[in-house]
Amino acid sequence: MMSERQILLEIKQFLPSLPEQQQKVGRFVLDRSHETLSLSISELADACGVSNTTVLRFCRRLGLKGYREFRIELARGWDSPDSLIYVKVHPDDDLASVVNKIFQINIQALQETQHTLDLHVLDQIVDAIRVSRRVDIYAAGGAGVVAREFHFKCMQQGVNANAFLDSQMQVMSAASLTEHDVGIGISHTGRQIQVAEALELAREGGATTIALTSYRGTPVAEVADLVLYTAATATDTSYGSPSVRNAQMALVDVIYEAMILKGKVGREKMARIARAISAHTTGSGQNR
Repeated sequence: MMSERQILLEIKQFLPSLPEQQQKVGRFVLDRSHETLSLSISELADACGVSNTTVLRFCRRLGLKGYREFRIELARGWDSPDSLIYVKVHPDDDLASVVNKIFQINIQALQETQHTLDLHVLDQIVDAIRVSRRVDIYAAGGAGVVAREFHFKCMQQGVNANAFLDSQMQVMSAASLTEHDVGIGISHTGRQIQVAEALELAREGGATTIALTSYRGTPVAEVADLVLYTAATATDTSYGSPSVRNAQMALVDVIYEAMILKGKVGREKMARIARAISAHTTGSGQNR
């Protein structure tokens, strides 16, 4: 748990895994967090169309003792300069507003992801990749771009890695992984079943399984040994959202730099790879 809790981020991450009645509470708080501060437990329950017991269970799902502690954490979040006010683009926005909001959304996604980043888990992931024989990466849809970038970053450091976007190839890959390997699943919603199936197969073979996702308790998160959480706007479940991809790309960059810091590849080897790329792109003059 974070030393300074980001309660809205936690609600967002847990939301898909909550029972339907508790999801009503979570959605209300995310959409109307400032209003929630002034509500008693009975008033919040009435506003959400649920019972007081459901609100209490919602609070306990977040690791809190009760509603009083929940309101304290919510108020603390609003007192913070990093309090989360979600920006949305509306159909009647002019071009200047759209530009401003898109940048705010992306900046916010990166800041939220930084807040949720668990350095201990990050360290474990870097160590797992460092000692692995092979790293296979699984993704679908918009996350495929991130998987390819992860593959590229691994190759730059001499890591034996592959990125699989086809579900059948994912299954074939995962079934061949062993305790010497790592399987990585990338899914914003955590509900890409083919990615979850691949990670499950990889884990059954003894491989270390890793997930990059935005939501706790989802199929992809549940089958991963190690999870790094990304973040986007509270209501954003779009597979192709730029803010989602940027947050995922940021984590890939963090892992890449952490691997360099830990010395996965000698500087001379990285320099050799860089020289080979340079010679390939400039040697013939065809690509100038």
